[in-house]
Amino acid sequence: MLMQICKQCGRRFARGKQCDCHQSRHTLYNKSSRDQNKNAFYHSSQWRAITAMIKARANGLDEYALSTGTITAGNTVHHIYTLDERPDLKLSADNLIYVSASVHNWIHSEYERGLDVKRELQAKLIEIISRGAG
Repeated sequence: MLMQICKQCGRRFARGKQCDCHQSRHTLYNKSSRDQNKNAFYHSSQWRAITAMIKARANGLDEYALSTGTITAGNTVHHIYTLDERPDLKLSADNLIYVSASVHNWIHSEYERGLDVKRELQAKLIEIISRGAG
């Protein structure tokens, strides 16, 4: 069996599995660092309902990737304007886009580059969903 070393705790574990410390790290993070109000929102029936609607709108595909001509499965509903920026839009379909994990991570890294970059990307994402992602 191939083994790898956990980057967090240094213990060895089977390749393709998660280290035993993985769950305890998430439990600790949830208790000490996670915003409990946001956590409750993301586990609410309203959030589950709107995410199902957004996924259906996108036919399960990454709407950003589709706008570039690439067909990729999506798995994440992203708030174009974050909950902190526009809490009034938290359940608005016009503020939500269905994307893959890699695109979601890329979007957040772009948001961190600066306010001008963030605003430009937000406008592009709004345009994608307003025209139907393709």
